Amino acid sequence: MLSIHFKGHRHIGRRLGLLCVWAIAGAAPYSSADNGVGGWSPPVNSNNWPLIPIHATLTTDGRVVTYGTKIASGGNLIYDVWDPALGLAGGHTTLPNQTQTNIFCSAQVVLPQSGNIFLAGGKLLTTTAIAGTNYTNVFNNSDNSLIRGNALNRPRYYSTTTTLVNGEIYIQGGKGGEDFPEVRDTSGSFRLLTGAPTSAYWWDYPRDFVAPDGRVFGFDTHGFMYYVATNGLGSVVGMGQLSPTYTAATASTVMFQPGKILQFGGKSTGALVIDLTLMKPTWHPTGNLSSIRQWVNGTVLADGRVLATGGSAVANTLTGVNNAAEIWNPATGSWVVGASGSTARLYHSTALLLPDASVLVGGGGSPGPLTNLNAEIYYPPYLYTSAGVLAARPSIDSAPDTLDIGQTFTMNVTASAVSRVTLVKTGAVTHSFNMDQRFLELPFNPTGGTLSVTAPTRASDAPPGYYL
Repeated sequence: MLSIHFKGHRHIGRRLGLLCVWAIAGAAPYSSADNGVGGWSPPVNSNNWPLIPIHATLTTDGRVVTYGTKIASGGNLIYDVWDPALGLAGGHTTLPNQTQTNIFCSAQVVLPQSGNIFLAGGKLLTTTAIAGTNYTNVFNNSDNSLIRGNALNRPRYYSTTTTLVNGEIYIQGGKGGEDFPEVRDTSGSFRLLTGAPTSAYWWDYPRDFVAPDGRVFGFDTHGFMYYVATNGLGSVVGMGQLSPTYTAATASTVMFQPGKILQFGGKSTGALVIDLTLMKPTWHPTGNLSSIRQWVNGTVLADGRVLATGGSAVANTLTGVNNAAEIWNPATGSWVVGASGSTARLYHSTALLLPDASVLVGGGGSPGPLTNLNAEIYYPPYLYTSAGVLAARPSIDSAPDTLDIGQTFTMNVTASAVSRVTLVKTGAVTHSFNMDQRFLELPFNPTGGTLSVTAPTRASDAPPGYYL
């Protein structure tokens, strides 16, 4: 397995940081040459994670920062940094959160300027009531420290963070922040968007994405859609409502191509595709899941398919548990049921694409029928041959550490043939929603082992940050 970590320019604006590159086996897109179902790490039989990983973020050097709790509700004021190279049972550095803030049920995203992780809000530490805090924190990659940042204009418990085209961070919703969203500028200061009241859209992590025109498109868990312009004091335009059949706090949402969003899971087996490419949102149903999967996690894979893990028919119970890895193919609109993991992953579980193109799946609990102080790894079908053994991987011998929008760049590879070049933005996931992942397919021309590749030509397709 190849994972090359670049430690290059830290950037803003129209620059893209390239964290690492992978090489995976396979022929044409969604090839039948793989084993079709993938595989899992050995069954979980111990507590191999120091906390319930309610929040999980991939760092710019390929580690994973998780935080959550060990107790029934609230936080233990600890966080963990894990090195995938050392395996599930090892590689953990667990540290105390000394900021006197409860980061439980906050929102997190990798900052494009520094690669550090920004954490917005969380639960108020001094009360057992459901109340938010206006604290922010920043995780520093270089020394694993967590430090207090500037205060938000509003308390925010269950908010969403979105990286904008100009490198700023858009923050919406959360308990206490029902009235207006706000923006963190590149200096770390905040401005309240009083021109963009979003009072109908606050609860349980709004599903927000950068749209093709650079505005924020989103919808709440009742299906109310909107566009938010973030310049100045902001503005908001309502865009109608999705069918309530497909929207719920327990569903998951993935931007699987620029301007195209897959919404699935929750209270039904249904799924739909939302299309923003002509700016007026349209939507249509796509293939159904194999079962109702409430609190399912969606992960865009290295080949552009979408992985569903976890969930149950009755929310956060052991009724109708589905442990199978289920994969949606955008070319056909259908789902394929793959191999099954060993542990129910329900409320407060996470799934995160790793630099070797496998997926870390962990957590669940607080509250829940299980307290999952553990994680397992799913290996997607593209890592296998049709005979079910791990495929030999080609190698990527050189690639740039940063990209400009529209840049043509060179990659050198060792492979019998290359069929695709793709980018996936590094993930930051919590509560069934990965706030920053997106997938892009790059055009290229091969000359022997040298590829001439064109970076995304539109900044809104690839907001600044770090990509696999």
